[in-house]
Amino acid sequence: MGDDRRRHADRMRTERLPGPNSADAQYDPQQQAVQVRVSSLQPPSAVDLVAPDGMRYPAVGIALLSGPHVLYNPPPSVGFGIGGFGFSGCCSGFGSGIGVGVPVGQPTPAEISDQFVVSALIPVPSNYAANWSQYHVEVSAGGQAMNFAAPHPAG
Repeated sequence: MGDDRRRHADRMRTERLPGPNSADAQYDPQQQAVQVRVSSLQPPSAVDLVAPDGMRYPAVGIALLSGPHVLYNPPPSVGFGIGGFGFSGCCSGFGSGIGVGVPVGQPTPAEISDQFVVSALIPVPSNYAANWSQYHVEVSAGGQAMNFAAPHPAG
């Protein structure tokens, strides 16, 4: 089961991430599971698929894809160089050089995020394909719950 979660997390890192303070879900026919991606100010404590009768199917794991961060561009720099080239005798040459790069100024922010972005995988029950429209996904984070429709089982 751990290998499935690792493969799932690796695949989700390469796909488009949800926008800030949002969530989305897709059905994965190969794993017969609902893939949920969440972006929120606090990491989710639970992600569940909820059946019409209230039965809860929890995610088998919640993988952190990205946390709050600031990425910086390197500061601009100026380079200085000294070099020489000369001839010795017929048709031979030698040369030397030295260069120094000096940063000028401060690094500038390239990306700032206050979001936790997570991915969760929820195996679906056997009756999901027939009753998917009656299910919903519930994400709990920071004492609040977010509910949205379960995805259509494309297959």
